[in-house]
Formats: sequence, C-alpha cells, structure tokens
Amino acid sequence: MSFLSLFGHDLSDPSKAATIGTIHHFLYVVFGALTVFFILKYAKKIRATGKDYHLKRYWLVLLVVLEIAYHIHNWTYPRFSIPLHICSFAVFMSIFLLLTDSKKVFNFVFFVGTLGGAMALLVPNSWGYSYYNFRYYHFIVLHCSIMAVPLYYYKAYDYRVSYQTLLSVFKTVVVIGVAVHLINLFFQYYGIDSNYWFITYIPDNVDNIFHSYPLYIVTFISAVFLTMNILYFLTRDKLTIELNKKEKEDLEKSKQKPLNLK
Repeated sequence: MSFLSLFGHDLSDPSKAATIGTIHHFLYVVFGALTVFFILKYAKKIRATGKDYHLKRYWLVLLVVLEIAYHIHNWTYPRFSIPLHICSFAVFMSIFLLLTDSKKVFNFVFFVGTLGGAMALLVPNSWGYSYYNFRYYHFIVLHCSIMAVPLYYYKAYDYRVSYQTLLSVFKTVVVIGVAVHLINLFFQYYGIDSNYWFITYIPDNVDNIFHSYPLYIVTFISAVFLTMNILYFLTRDKLTIELNKKEKEDLEKSKQKPLNLK
C-alpha cells in the first residue's frame, strides 16, 4: 500500500469499496454494532476509573482531526467541501458536549449523532474509496465515534431525553434541513455540486431504489421521525419516565401561574 493509494483518489475499483450489499458494507455494520455494545457495557466502568476527563479530551482531538482530514482530502480531489453534512453537525455537537457536558447539547447529539452515525453505516456513501484508501477507515472511525459520544453520556452520566425533547429536536432538524436545502440550491446555481444532508437530490447509493424525488424526500423525512422514535423507545427506562413526568409537572405549574397584567 503506497502513500498515493492511501491518500489519493483512485476510484477505479468500486468492488473494494463499501457499497450496499457487499462484505465491506457488512463490516461497517458490524463495527457500528460493536461500538454500541462496548460503549453500553463499559461506559460506567470507564468513568469510574477517574480517567474520564482525559478520555474525553483524546476523543475531542480525534474528532477534530477526522473532520479536518475529511475536508482537506476532499479539496485535494478537488471536491467542494464545507462542514454542512449532518454528520459534521454531529461532530461539532459531540466536541461541544465533550467540552461542556451540556445536557442541552446532549439532547440534540443523542439523536443526530447516534442516528446519523448508524444510518451512515447502514446506508454507506463511500464515494468509491476502497480499503486501500484511508477514507475507508476514516468512514468507520468517524461514524462510530459520533455514535459513541452520546451513548457514552447516556450510560456513564445517565443523561436522558424526554419525548417532548424528541419532538423539539425533530422540528429543529426540519427547519435546519430547509436552510441546508436552500444553501444546496445556492451552490448549484453557481455550478457547484452540493447535496448536503442528501436532501436536494437522490444520492447515488440509493438511486436504484428511489426513482421519484418527492417519494424519496417524504420517505427520508418519515424515516428520520420513525428512527428517532425507535431510538427513544429502545433507550426508554425508569430515568426517562421520571424525566417525562417532571417535564409534565413543570408544564402544568407554568400554566397555573397567574398572569402579571401590570
């Protein structure tokens, strides 16, 4: 494996890339599943060692390096690249979460990071980079990492999201998605291929499944809401129930407060 093949842009053999239905696709899914398993199994033990602070700093640096490397490599193709993909959003939110332990940030990255990483591994868009290229491994490490960060906080810190949070995050995602779509159209107007969030046209990895853009985008949005609900109910436990109850009580109290007409 030469330096050129490792960091170059040889896309001549797609059979060696992680396309849907290949052994490489299967390996991506396996790595994602192992990430979930080991994080949920060992997160509390890791935090109990007292080295949690250092782990989070190493994790943070890794995410920064991965994000920068991705864009530098794209530009050397050359391929237009700015951090607007949903997984870039997840990277930035994960970094902020690792820095601050913010519960508000967790509310978003729990859905955006966990589901963004999982969907990327389940329906990979590898651009045709084979296992001879660093992007093959970069894809695995980055998407497993953005899954791992929120799951670590879920298990080690007992952070939870309420169903009201789910609805709020979904609405925010839709609003941001509209903005990203308009940005895509702006770049396309000036001749730049731009399909951030994969919402402006049907991406190549699923164009054999969807032949109608309206059907694709309705399915896409529905799948986002459905998978958010699946994640919520899979992770729902006693702490989640207590959080929902507390938020409901707080809402009732706010309604009962007398209006100040002065």
